[in-house]
Amino acid sequence: MKVIVPATTANLGPGFDLLGATLDIENEIVAEFADDYSLVEEGYSDKNPFSEHLIAQIMLDFFKEQGIVQPFSLQTKNRIPFARGLGSSSAAIVGALFLANEMCGRPLTKEELLNKAIAIEGHPDNVAPALLGGVVVCLKDSFINLPSPTVEACVLIPDFRLETKKAREALPSKINHGSAVKNSASLAQLILALEREDSDLFLSSLEDELHEPYRGKLIPGFFELRRQAEDFGGKLVISGSGPTLLYFANHHALVTAQELSEKWQLPNQVLPVKIGKTATRLGD
Repeated sequence: MKVIVPATTANLGPGFDLLGATLDIENEIVAEFADDYSLVEEGYSDKNPFSEHLIAQIMLDFFKEQGIVQPFSLQTKNRIPFARGLGSSSAAIVGALFLANEMCGRPLTKEELLNKAIAIEGHPDNVAPALLGGVVVCLKDSFINLPSPTVEACVLIPDFRLETKKAREALPSKINHGSAVKNSASLAQLILALEREDSDLFLSSLEDELHEPYRGKLIPGFFELRRQAEDFGGKLVISGSGPTLLYFANHHALVTAQELSEKWQLPNQVLPVKIGKTATRLGD
């Protein structure tokens, strides 16, 4: 049985810890019950053995909870790079839970799967869109799907890791009232832009006061590259905790993103992406 699970981008500028969306960069996970445990990986890998592999251990725990102790084979095709702000851990968690649930005959509802995923990941803004699909605003006890942005987008993925823990430690414990008000205004504008499918309003709503001023210092060249992106008529935000950058524009996003890529001091890869157009699902 195969499951396809998407990458995700969190925050979308001012939606810190609230907004997340899928990207059409997708991993594949294939598993079936077998005589012995086995693991085969393609693409990105930390080379962990079965006993330390995140997907394997989540599936193993799920089967045990359902009273199943039969071994299983596991194959993964990892297209989402690790520790780049693209939801690689969320993809692993959601994919593992979704696939295990399917192999057990769907004993859990989607809501129950989401609650388990949040408990494992520790926050909802990647696992919720990965499982539910699209663009999702994560409230305290509910999740609301929003329309996808009507702009073109590309990711610039640098060749270095930024662990979420380090990126979160860079944030201050307190912010001033003015910054909070400004960020709230930007977030309200962003949600309104999505509902209205207004691309110009969306692009003007991406200013953040809560995380990018601090996390940007961990990404060499970010602030200068962001200024250059605005000179081109687009907007550049940090994807999740970084270091991947997400470029939005009304037109010619790939051409401009490639120019920004050449200007960036870090080796990087540019990929055009569709925002909020996919979800975790069974594969053929």
